Amino acid sequence: MKSTTGFYTRGHLDAQSYTFYPANSSDPAPLVVYVHGGAWRYGSKDSLESSENGVHRLREFFSAAGFACASINYRLSSQAQFPAQIHDVKAAIAHFRKHATSFQIDPRKIVLVGGSAGGHLTMLAAATGTLGDSYYDGALTSGSAEVTCAVSIYGVSDLRTIYDDREICGFPRVHPEDDDAECLLLGSNFPAPAGSQAELNWSKAQPLDIISHASPAGARRCAPLYLLHGLGDTCVPHLQSSRVYETLQQRGIETELYLIPDAEHADLRCYTDESLHSMVRWVQQQLDSKGFSTP
Repeated sequence: MKSTTGFYTRGHLDAQSYTFYPANSSDPAPLVVYVHGGAWRYGSKDSLESSENGVHRLREFFSAAGFACASINYRLSSQAQFPAQIHDVKAAIAHFRKHATSFQIDPRKIVLVGGSAGGHLTMLAAATGTLGDSYYDGALTSGSAEVTCAVSIYGVSDLRTIYDDREICGFPRVHPEDDDAECLLLGSNFPAPAGSQAELNWSKAQPLDIISHASPAGARRCAPLYLLHGLGDTCVPHLQSSRVYETLQQRGIETELYLIPDAEHADLRCYTDESLHSMVRWVQQQLDSKGFSTP
């Protein structure tokens, strides 16, 4: 079926637009919402349509499994500083849930998937869906952007440790694509000036911190989380995912970690048939375990 484009806010900005790929079914379908990467400063929703590194295969595999898919833009760091990005992601989720009938999707079955910077935002959204914190929710009602489960693909879980993690893994401390990404996103380098907005941003922008206090249900619910990472990732080291995995296990939250030997950041090997079958199967199991059978 043909894709459609639209906007998930009233501003009708390209930075808050989506492309929607309907499921090939007359019944309400589960929905995958994809959040693109690009160090929070570049990238677009178009990567789910076509890509050089295989990201678009996510859409192909989930579509084949009966899912509708949506790929969203969000405000980049050159357009607005954090937390604008997580506000946009949550606004998109809430939009699809509110208009579920029009999209022919099941509002109980919304899955968030993100890569790299999008993985960071995905983990944040998964861990704050019921927290009721306006810093993350913006103007939304708590719970309206809750997701059933989520997938982080080589996502950033702790911006404060990423440079040290590179050295721990035996990689150079500085990566060619760094380009002050954290400073542009949060308003300063770390540590931030005391009492500044940047200090608040740094304190709130770390998914690992929130997951460390999360629970499987209730106000601190973190949605079940699947983590995929390459062991050869010199940009976002795999420790950024393995720590989240270990913490989720300790907190009793459903999780799975899929590590790919030698794979670099945004590597084609992250989107092989084997890795994508594993991902889709885990997501289907999460929906099925909650009584939401998949097609």
